[in-house]
This record gives sequence, C-alpha cells and structure tokens, in this order.
Amino acid sequence: MDLVSPIIDIVSRVMDCSTRHVNYLHGLEEKLNQLKEKMDQLNEIKSDVNNKVIAAEEQLMVRTNEVNGWMQRVEARGHKVEEILLEGTQHLERSYKLGKTVVKSLILVEELKRNGVFEAFAESPPVPLTQELPVTPTVGLDSIFERAWNFLGENSVRIMGLYGMGGVGKTTLLKKINNDSSNFDIVMWVVISKEVNMARVQKEIGKKLGLSLPDANNIYNVLKKKKFLLLLDDVWQRIDLLSIGVPSFSSQNKSKILFTTRSEAVCGRMEADTIIRVECLNWEAAWTLFQEKVGYIALNSDSDIPKLAEIVADECRGLPLALVTIGRSMASKKTRQQWEHAISVLRNSAAEFPGMGDDVLPLLKFSYDSLPNDTVRLCFLFCSLYPEDYSIKILKLIEQWVGEGYIGGYDNFKEALNTGRDIIGILKGVCLLEEGDAPHFQLDLDYFSDGFVKMHDVVRDLALWIASECGREKEKYFVKAGFGLIEAPKTGKWPTMAKNISLFGNDIIQLENISKCPNVSTLLVSHNERLNLIHNDFFLAMPALRFLDLSDTSIQSLPASIFELFDLEFLDLSYTKIRSLPYEMRNFTKLKYLSLRWSSHCKIPRGIIMNLSNLEFLKIDVYKQWNPEGSFEIDELICLKQLKSLEIRIYSNITDIEKVSQLLRVYQLCKEFGKLHYVNLGGCHAIVDLSWLLLIPNLQTLWIWECGSLQEILSSSDKSGGAYDQNTFTNLKFLRLYELPNLLSICSMSALPFPSLETVVVLNCPNLKRLPLDSNSANNTLKKIEGEAEWWNGLEWANETIKIHFASFLRRPYS
Repeated sequence: MDLVSPIIDIVSRVMDCSTRHVNYLHGLEEKLNQLKEKMDQLNEIKSDVNNKVIAAEEQLMVRTNEVNGWMQRVEARGHKVEEILLEGTQHLERSYKLGKTVVKSLILVEELKRNGVFEAFAESPPVPLTQELPVTPTVGLDSIFERAWNFLGENSVRIMGLYGMGGVGKTTLLKKINNDSSNFDIVMWVVISKEVNMARVQKEIGKKLGLSLPDANNIYNVLKKKKFLLLLDDVWQRIDLLSIGVPSFSSQNKSKILFTTRSEAVCGRMEADTIIRVECLNWEAAWTLFQEKVGYIALNSDSDIPKLAEIVADECRGLPLALVTIGRSMASKKTRQQWEHAISVLRNSAAEFPGMGDDVLPLLKFSYDSLPNDTVRLCFLFCSLYPEDYSIKILKLIEQWVGEGYIGGYDNFKEALNTGRDIIGILKGVCLLEEGDAPHFQLDLDYFSDGFVKMHDVVRDLALWIASECGREKEKYFVKAGFGLIEAPKTGKWPTMAKNISLFGNDIIQLENISKCPNVSTLLVSHNERLNLIHNDFFLAMPALRFLDLSDTSIQSLPASIFELFDLEFLDLSYTKIRSLPYEMRNFTKLKYLSLRWSSHCKIPRGIIMNLSNLEFLKIDVYKQWNPEGSFEIDELICLKQLKSLEIRIYSNITDIEKVSQLLRVYQLCKEFGKLHYVNLGGCHAIVDLSWLLLIPNLQTLWIWECGSLQEILSSSDKSGGAYDQNTFTNLKFLRLYELPNLLSICSMSALPFPSLETVVVLNCPNLKRLPLDSNSANNTLKKIEGEAEWWNGLEWANETIKIHFASFLRRPYS
C-alpha cells in the first residue's frame, strides 16, 4: 500500500502535464487566428488613441506618461505577435511550445485592449523657464542692452520702461532680454498693442503659468511664490496689473516688470523706477546694419555705389526699421543710376520708396494716431514745413501755431505759450520731436528761454505723408523747404489744390506771378535771404491766404496784391529790408499777429498800427532816425484793445531828457492794457525808469535789456507818479534783466511779496546790488535765480539767513 500511493501521485502528475500538453496542441491553428484577430483589434484601438494624441499635440499639449507607456507596450506586443504568427506557419514540430506562447500572448493582448481606455490622452506641458523667441542680431544696441540688464539686477528697480520712436529696436532688445534671462523662476512675454484687451493679457499670462483657469486669483497665488520677469511689449497706456493677478513687489521675491512703449508719459503712468530712451543708431552702427541688408554683391557692383550707399543710409538717420527696409530694397540695385534715383526719391517723396509707404510709415503712424487730440496733430504736421534736420526755435514755433489758430481760447499770451510748451512736451515725449541744436550766435534774447526742437528725417517723411492724406492727395502739402532752389516754381508748376506751401530756406531771388492757388491758407517763404522782389500780382493767386511768413528775406517793398488778402491773420516781416509800410496796411482788420522786428530801415506811417484793431501780438522795433514827424508814435497802441503780447524796442539818438519825458504818455496807454501780460523792452537808452509798468496789473513776463540809462525799474521819485506797495507785481512770474550797466535797483522798497514769481535772470547788470526779496518773498513759487557768481557774491542782503535761503535757487547762466 505504501508503495502504491507514490506511484499513483506520479501518474497523476504525468496525466496533468499530458492534458495541458494536449490542450496546447489542440486547436493551435484556431488560437493563432484568434491572436491575429485580437492584435488587429488592439492596433485599431492604438490608431484611435494615436489620432487623439496627435490632435492634442497640435494644440501644443503633451501626451500623458500613461498613454505613452501603453502605446510603447502595444508596439512591442505587436512585434512579438508577428513573430509568433510567422513561427506557427514554419515550425509545426515545436507546436507544443508555440501553443503555450500563443495562449500567453492572447491573455496579454486582451489585457492591453482593456487598458486602452483613458480619461486624458494629453495634458498641458510643464511651464518652461523661458520660451526662447526668434530675434535678429542686434547692431549698435549692445550698450543699451547692458544698461537694461544692469538695472534688472538692482533691487531698487522693480519696473523699467524702454521708450523710443517706432522702429528703433525696442522689441528686439526686449526679445534679447527674454532669451538671456535664466535667473528667474519664470519669464513671461506678452504683446499688449494699441487696443489693449485686459482679458487677453490675463489669459496669456495664465497660459504661460499652465493654468487651466487663468483668473486673477489663480495667477496671483502662483506668482506670489515665484521670482518672475514679466515682459510687456508695445504698451500704449497704463496697465493695471494687479487687477489681472500680477502681485505687488516685495524685496523677497525680486520679481521685475520690463515694458516697451513709444511714450515717455506711459513710463510715468506705469510707475517705472527706471526709464531708458532707446535712441537711433550712431553712424558707424547704422552703416554696418545697412551694409548687411544691402549685401556684398550690390555694394561691389560699381565703384561709385559705396559712396552713394552712404548717402542713402544717411537719409535713414540711424532708424533701424528704415535702414533694414531700404537696405533690403537696394539689395537688387547694381547700377549707379539706380542708386542715384533712390537718393532722389528719398529726398523728394520718401513715401514712394519701396517699403516706406507700405511698411515703415504705417507703423510709425500709430504714434501720430495716439496723440491726445487734433490740436496736437495739427501742430505736429506744421513742423514738417521746415527743412530736414532744421532746428526750430520753440518760441517762434508756438507763435506760428497761435497764428494758424491751432492754439486758441486763451486769455493771455502766457497761457497760449504754456499750452504750446505742453504740446512740445507731448510730441517730444512720444519721440515725434527731439531736442534741436542751438546756433552758436543768436541775435534774439528769446533764444535763452525755450530752446529748439527738430524732427527726425523719417518722422518728417511721416508728417508729410499724413498731411497728404497718406499719399492720396500729394498736392495738399507742397513743401520744398531747404532744397537749395534758386528759382521758385514756374507758373503751372504750383499745385493748384495745395493748402500749405513752404519754400523755407532756399536761395530764391524773386517770386513771379503765378496761376491760381485758391485753397492756399499758409505760405512760408522765410529764410530766402536773396529774395528781393515779389511781383505785384503774386498774391492775387492766393485769395484765401491767412498765414504769411516773409521773415529773413531781402524784400524792400510789399507788392500791391498783398493788400487784397482780406483774411490775413498772421504776417511776419521781421529781419527784412522793407523801407516803409504802405498806408494800405491799415485795411488788415483781421490781422492778429504782426512782427516788424529787426527791420531797421522800415518807416511806419502814423495811423497804420492803430487801425489794426484785432491785433493780439505785436513785435515792433522803432528806429527814430527813420521815423520822423508823422510816423508811428507809441500812443497809437492805445487803440489796440485786443493786444495780449507787446514787444517794443525804441532806438533813438535823443539825449535831451525833456524829450524823453514825452514817453510818460505811456502811463495813460497802459491803463488800457488789461489783457497785456508780456512786455519785452530793449534798446531804449534814454529811459531812466519804468514806473509805468505799475499800470499793467496783469503783467506776468518782463524782459528788459540794453537800456543804458536805466537806473530803476520802479522809481522812488514822486515825480514819476509811480506809487507802489505790497500789491505791486502780484502776477509777475518771469523777470529777466540783461545788459543794464547803470541799473541800481528794482524798487526802493526793501522787499516785495512776489507771490507768483518763478524765475529771475540777471546778466551783465554789475551795479544791481540788491534784490527786493526777503523770507516772505516768492514762497512756494520760486524755481531759480540765474546769474553770474561774481554778481551774486556782491549782492547785499538784510541778513545772512535770507542769503542762504535764496542761494539754494541759484543757477549758472544758460544751465
């Protein structure tokens, strides 16, 4: 019995193995077919999964690890099944082992089928530290990049603005900073654009952070824990970042915001800690960039081309966008004639140059469109009437804007002047105007006050393009300023549809009669120093003329036709050789602005000035030797009820003090000057005091210069009739005293309150030893006292405390 049990157990085990063996052998062909069918089904599932993964990846998503692993296992099982099916047809003698493999494979394929159901096939990719952006190599911008990069490393700088004109390279700089910023937890790039959409900005920031729900709270909770760099390109207005979840800064996270804009004012509204202006390239960098875009082949096609190419490049004035656009256009030009033609087009009608009217100017026009109102836009366009690269005197420019009617609604000249200065500031702030260059010699003392501005050449091309309705009405603005013309356009060559014409700064000798230009309202012929003749009927062609500038010419008489300009409001005859004003000028009843400055030989018949009843601005030099009896007398001004600004200089060889005393009639005159705010008086060498100024209650600006006998501004003598008290000069803001060698005092009182005083300038007044100032003078209004150190050190003060107080306002001359 003991021997039988083990034998039975062995037999049983053998039978089990035999049974399994038989099972593997039984229906092998059927199982191979089942395996093939199941594998085909699995491949179909895999194909469906793969299609969904591809669709998700096209949306920049990433397949999940689960899906990726499953697909790899299906791929491997597919190869194994192929081997099994092949072996089943070739090796029947191994059918037992094969049958066993087939059964296992069926089980694994079925399991893969069951696992081929997924909740998600792909997911948003992890947020990269920095998404590198394509950027062209920077030329000439390395120093600005270094400055910006250094500021980013300073803990005190949280927000930084890069501003500059369109096409100057701001976006290129920002991209380079984006690609090089590896010391932040995350770098986010967002393009803002002119029409800002805060919802879009918020969505883009959320996307950069990998948020499926990019609301402000979720963005805030992510960013507050990170050291981030937020780069905002093309900002046109203040962006309220906190409202979309960008947290305020702390010294712990050291996060930064860097943005680009065309407006310096936007930098202020964005509360930038540091502002960097991106300037145009210097010549060396500009020439390098231009050569790169033109290419070696074109530049070396003709020995004359390199010199001509320098001229073309110079027309771009260092603006990278223009250099690139024009350089690419010239890459196919291989003859001297083609380059000469390009220069001609750029100088005469730049908008017609390939790429300029289509690409460069429309991009720059965004700056023009963003200006706050039409007044600023008109003032901007007017600047294009001046030549390329010409420095325009700001004070004269503002007067011209007033003369054109762009600045209106003011009560006094100072208000108009301040409005003009504000417009200058706006245009400079958006890089449509820039600082001009002061000439080495300037005859006008106005030079010291406001300085100069000029237009970048490409910006001027923009203004001319806009003024001509973006090239659709090319005759509307006819500008041949600074062209070196010897002759004016001939009859038939004047644009009959023109509204504004400028022949400023040429060498024209005469203006001949021309055909009708019925729409012309503005004509600038100034700075044609050889111009000595205007034909009698010339102005009959321009009946609608309102603005006429003939200054800085050699004309000796006015043509008869000028008196047919019944709508004339602005007439500048300064720096001319006119010998006499025709009596017919008294009919200019709409005239608001008249300048006769530095017209030393001009006789002014009595009765002309007094009949210009609407005159608001008068600049006049009276040379007594050329104006005998029957000529202009100062009391004519009493008829000018609308006068707001008066600059008068009286040059006389009179030495008899009794004759000079006749000027006391000005006392009565001044009683009529309730609107007068600005007085500029010079060259009156016989006047000893100016007590009549007390009768101008609203005086705000007082300039006195080259009055050799002047001893007091306000006389202490009862004989003068100039009683004054603590209410004297209550509205005076600007006091400028120049070249007054005998001036002893401003007034006899020890001090005046001067509640509005902002600026005092004293130059070459060696005997003025005391200023009427004490601790109660000009409180909270004074900005500067300008004078030489030697004069200041010689001043006498009531006590040392007052001297120390006012010393803090001292500035060197012209600083």
